[in-house]
Amino acid sequence: MKSMSRKLAPILFLAGLLALGACGENGEEQQSLIPEKGVYPGPEDTPLTEEQINELRNRTLLQSFN
Repeated sequence: MKSMSRKLAPILFLAGLLALGACGENGEEQQSLIPEKGVYPGPEDTPLTEEQINELRNRTLLQSFN
C-alpha cells in the first residue's frame, strides 16, 4: 500500500500544479469572452453562393420526414 501511495503522490502533485497553472493571473471569472453583449467580435461571415444555398436546400429535403 505504501509503495502505491509513493508512486501516486508525485502524479497527483503534478496534476494539481497543472490545474493551478491553467488559471490566469486575473482569474477566469474576471475575463469576459464576449466583450460587448450582442456584438460578435470576429470576422464577418462570407455570403453563401447560389450553389451552396441549393446544396443546403437539397440536404434539408433529404432530411425531411414527408
